[in-house]
Amino acid sequence: MSEEKSEFLKAIYRLYEHSGFSLAGAVAYSFIISLFPFCLFLAGLAGLLGTPELAQAAVKNLFDILPKDVASVLAPQVVSIMSITRIDLLTVGGVIALFFATSAIETLRAALNGAYREHETLMYPLVLLRSMSLVFISAISMLVLAWAIVVGPGIAAKIEPNWLRNILDSTWLTFGFRYLLAAAVIGIQLIALHLWLAAGDRTLRDVLPGVAVSTFLWVATAGLYSYYLEFSDYSRFYAGLSQLMVAMIFFQVTAVIIILGAELNRGLIELRKIRTEAARRNTKDAMLDSRRSV
Repeated sequence: MSEEKSEFLKAIYRLYEHSGFSLAGAVAYSFIISLFPFCLFLAGLAGLLGTPELAQAAVKNLFDILPKDVASVLAPQVVSIMSITRIDLLTVGGVIALFFATSAIETLRAALNGAYREHETLMYPLVLLRSMSLVFISAISMLVLAWAIVVGPGIAAKIEPNWLRNILDSTWLTFGFRYLLAAAVIGIQLIALHLWLAAGDRTLRDVLPGVAVSTFLWVATAGLYSYYLEFSDYSRFYAGLSQLMVAMIFFQVTAVIIILGAELNRGLIELRKIRTEAARRNTKDAMLDSRRSV
């Protein structure tokens, strides 16, 4: 167990050693670039399914799990763009929106490959198709989640007895549900990224430790970041760009947390390989000793 704990400290050092902090900045920038095309793609997908209102609900859910100061910077701009811009997924505009929405996924793929020390072996068109597929699946998932949240209150209103409905409507449970929902969404997305986006072959067991650590750190960071911004004045450093920098810094910290999870996974995978090899050698030595004694 002590070795596993030390792997976390080693992962932090490897994050610095392999330029993880610099890569996190690139991921944060690409996330901002990808956010608006992704929301437009989301609106187009909702329109194709015949429920354009779900796009607005899905975007609201997306910003609900972010710190309020970050959401207040981005949400009005995204809503404004979605209200004046319409795309059809079956046109060139839809393909272009999907292509630019993959920018963050592609940058994160490069960062995860660096953390896992893997080299991409697929041709770029196939890699791009995989990234687009992840964007498409994410959009579908958000629409399904939005539908569940929109329909949920109607179902809750029919719950009997009344005391159970009152508990479900309580403020503390709503607050806890928000963070539980955020943890579930982040955790599922991270599992997909570690298993299918990064190059190489890994099992669910291989990626779960890093995903769990990243999810916990992200939820904790989101809460602490909101508290920190209550008494911190970014305008002293960034003047008129302070609101944008609030979002950029949060996304950079998020990227650092994700890359740290990959570094931790790689360290634990290597540790298991060392233990397996040592056990194999011990077994082999024991068999040789038994043969000599005979």
